[in-house]
Amino acid sequence: MSMTMIIYATKHGSVENAVKLLTEKLEGKVTVINIMNEDPPELNEYENVILGGSIYVGKIQKRLSKYIEKHLSELLTKRIGLFICAAQEEGIREKELIESFPEKLFEHAVCKEIFGYEIHYDDMNFIEKKVVGAILGHKSNYSELSDAKIDSFAQAIRA
Repeated sequence: MSMTMIIYATKHGSVENAVKLLTEKLEGKVTVINIMNEDPPELNEYENVILGGSIYVGKIQKRLSKYIEKHLSELLTKRIGLFICAAQEEGIREKELIESFPEKLFEHAVCKEIFGYEIHYDDMNFIEKKVVGAILGHKSNYSELSDAKIDSFAQAIRA
């Protein structure tokens, strides 16, 4: 039975919702860690490691980046899946995905994907609401997570 660890970072919950959908589609034992709230356990027993976060001002959460940097050599011995939740237009999102992870890890990964995004407007502060309204045109809660992309990602991890 395969064992998978998902290590993610989320600010308003979009990535957490994507991880819930992803977890339902995976097989075997799945351990889920929100790195913003807890430190991941040792990776020794895990065959697959999935890393994901959301993009703010073009970057993934610093805590996730630091974890990856610190554990890069060990991560390169695992089957890796990488994803982001991002709202920018095509082209920019792809660049954000590539730039969110070290090049060696990105090349090593068996799957990489942009799961889409959600806007948790009610949870945002005044400045975040203004930025989201100006850039994306959303002034209420909104979800554009792609079940098809999450499903395809899960299939690649299971392969």
